[in-house]
Amino acid sequence: MSGLKTPSISRSSVLELAASFGIFAAIGNVTASAAPREGVVGAWSLVTFDTDERNGSSKPRFGQDPVGYLLYTADGHMAAVLAGTHRPALKSPSGSSSTEEQRTQALVNFLAYAGRYEVRGDRVFHHVEVSVFTNLMGTTLERQFKIEGDILTIRTVPPEIWNSSNILVWKRA
Repeated sequence: MSGLKTPSISRSSVLELAASFGIFAAIGNVTASAAPREGVVGAWSLVTFDTDERNGSSKPRFGQDPVGYLLYTADGHMAAVLAGTHRPALKSPSGSSSTEEQRTQALVNFLAYAGRYEVRGDRVFHHVEVSVFTNLMGTTLERQFKIEGDILTIRTVPPEIWNSSNILVWKRA
């Protein structure tokens, strides 16, 4: 069959194809463990939010039983809202009836931001457009992620918001 040409398939095109179907493939020593954008699209409910103590231990960032949602849209928008359940009462709209300490503790145990996102391999990049912490606006937060069934695990990478690595586990809502 000298007249037939065999198509050339590269390792990266096989990995991209496998990832596009949500398949985790191993070729040689390279593992395709990242899902395409479609894999993260949807609503995720926070299960745990822990600080990686780098000595093998971890501790809850917002105490026991934090709450939150992480939303990824198909057109590339995202929003994250996370909070500790032990936050002091803070009355809207201004919180002015609360003490300064109550306002501080309510903020220390709360995080919210939104913007656009992109997925590259096992990384998701959050391009922050609005945030409770104004110094994050205009920055890009890089996150390493892994999806296993209905569980999304995210590890923060430098630069960190709180100068430490965090591990967040989310369940598809």
